Order: sequence, then structure tokens, then C-alpha cells
Amino acid sequence: MANFDLILLALIAVFIFLRLRSVLGSKDGNEENRNHRDMFDSDPLDDDIGPDNDNVIHLPGANNDNNVPSSVNEIEPVGPVQQALADIMAADANFDQHGFVEGARGAFEMILTAFAGDDRETLKNLLTEEVYQNFEQALDARKAAGETLETTLIGIKSIEITDAALEDKMAEVTLRIVSEQVNVTKDAEGAEVDGDSNYIDTITDIWTFERDISSRSPNWYLKATQTE
Repeated sequence: MANFDLILLALIAVFIFLRLRSVLGSKDGNEENRNHRDMFDSDPLDDDIGPDNDNVIHLPGANNDNNVPSSVNEIEPVGPVQQALADIMAADANFDQHGFVEGARGAFEMILTAFAGDDRETLKNLLTEEVYQNFEQALDARKAAGETLETTLIGIKSIEITDAALEDKMAEVTLRIVSEQVNVTKDAEGAEVDGDSNYIDTITDIWTFERDISSRSPNWYLKATQTE
């Protein structure tokens, strides 16, 4: 009878242990990493953002859930532009038109972020010296006025390669980038002095990137900017 009581108590103990484990969970040595993603590992949740996620740079104040579209309307170049791109591809085996557009999209978002945040080191790595000097003058003027810029990229509506050229070893590609943005400049007290935080503006930028294809560096640099 005593043996039966011991067996019964053991079964009850096992049952209680299993119930507690189902409620509280068990330790597996990875508790500290439970809420920390490996940034170099893909996450199934990222599939909602789309294949362009590697180039997505979330801007200050942006709602990161839906503000960046999963795809961008890439308009195919034709005629002389397409021939110029073919010349660049023939001279540079690493050049890919669609890959370039995706890279330009990432650079566009990163440059907007860096300019708004006065991140000069990032800008130096993405701009030619001449363009950087122009950006630096604008940043200095903004800083002297005690103002800050808040930029929210709602989305990029379309990207179109409008021009391309290869002269000697220097390749140039010009893009027409149509985006929706909210840009607000605030003074030292936080009052809006330019722009409207409730207004989404459609902006068309013409950006030209260049690269020395004889260089071992794969980097393209922003050579010129203008707004339509």
C-alpha cells in the first residue's frame, strides 16, 4: 500500500511539473536573446516589407510599419539611354541596371536622413566633394540659425533613369525620383518656421550619380541634384 501511495504521489508531482512548465515555459539557455534579432539573419516578418528591405532606411518620425512601399515603380529606359546603359554594362561586368536603381533608392533615403540629421560623415561617403560642399554650406546656415529639419519620407512613387553616359572610364547615370515627403524646419524653441507637419508634398528630384569604373571601389557618388 505504501508503494502505491509513493507511485501516486510521484504521478501527481509529474503532473504538476508539466502543468507549471506549460504555463511558465522552460529555460533553454537563450533567454537573453529571446527578443533580440540577429541582424544578419532573415526574419519572416520582414517579408511584409518586400524584397527591397535591405535598402530601406527609416527616416526620423516615420511610421515604420507602412510608410515605405514594398515596391517602387521602376520605369524602363528606352532609346539612347538604354544604349548608354548597355555601354556601361559592357565596360563594367558588375553593373546591373535594376541593382543600380535599388542602390540609388537606398542612397536617396540615406542622404535625406543624413541631411536632416546633420550626419556629415555619411554625406561625405555618398557625395562628390563639390556636392558635399554645397550640402555643408546649407547645414552650416541651418545650424547658425539654430534651426532643425525634420524629414519624413512617406514613400517613393517612381524611379526612372532619364540619362546615362560613359566617357573614358567615368560612368554617369541620372534618375528622376518622385517621392512623397513631409519636411518641417523648426527654430530653437521648436516652432515651425517652414513647412507643415500635416502636409504631404510630392517632390520630383533629378539626381546624377557617377562612378569611375576603373576603380576597385564599387561606390557611386551623387554628382548633381536639382528639383523639378
